Amino acid sequence: MLLVVGATGQLGGLVTHRLLEEGWPVRILVRRDSPSEVLARQGLATSADILIAAGAQPVYGDLKEPSSLAETCRNVDAVITTANAAARSGRDTVETVDRQGNRNLIEAAKTAGVKHFIFVSAQWADIESPVALLSAKAETEAYLQASGLEYTIIAPNAFMEIWITLMVTLPVLQNRPVTVVGSGDRKHAFIAMADVAAFILAALDNPAARNRRFVLGGPEALSFRDAAALFERVLGRSIPVHSVASGEPIPGLPEQVWPMAASFDSFDSPVDMSGTVRTFGVTLTPLEAFVRHQLAKIV
Repeated sequence: MLLVVGATGQLGGLVTHRLLEEGWPVRILVRRDSPSEVLARQGLATSADILIAAGAQPVYGDLKEPSSLAETCRNVDAVITTANAAARSGRDTVETVDRQGNRNLIEAAKTAGVKHFIFVSAQWADIESPVALLSAKAETEAYLQASGLEYTIIAPNAFMEIWITLMVTLPVLQNRPVTVVGSGDRKHAFIAMADVAAFILAALDNPAARNRRFVLGGPEALSFRDAAALFERVLGRSIPVHSVASGEPIPGLPEQVWPMAASFDSFDSPVDMSGTVRTFGVTLTPLEAFVRHQLAKIV
């Protein structure tokens, strides 16, 4: 039995669907007061009802409530957690979910004798990071590595579905200029969520994945200006690109994401995936293929 925590998120939903399609027995942690059904109707989450209808076994609990996790982990061979508080509010915070909640889950998995714990972190996870989410993810990595559990840490670069969509796709579709922070020329190995899901599945029964941390990126490092130019080629029209200074408003984006958007202009993050691709046999999605697929779905 596999347990997916965060199954009602976008990545967790992809992972759960693929596991079910491949015939794995899957249990999903579901909160009784989860906002996932509302968010799913907005395209921001995965419906628990749909996953259950597809064959997932629900178990009701909450990362914030350690007592609810004992039954959740009972008779589970592997835990896959993609859960985070990034798109949540109220009692779901970085402190309660990403820091303490993950510790609760790790302890429950140890007690239940779980054989393999797969944690989705982030490439830039760092205990010293000024970004609370990245600091908490780094603390969870360290806690998991010291737990005695066999683990796999998946640390992806920025998701195409989130950052390319926010910074480029939405303004293009709304006939607004693409706005970058600073130069907009820093290059990052944006990765498709579907590819991360494929790596997670490939790690389940591959001994090479045990007790290792894998940084995952797309097949090439591109900037937001490169992405805008790609949309120009695909759509056959000019797309204006404007620049703002760090800290200035970014049109169309909520204020809470401005600091992260600005941070992309402070470093480059290419990822050499040649060895990881050979080990796990996953084919990476180029940004152009992702963009064409995204536009075709919208049309």
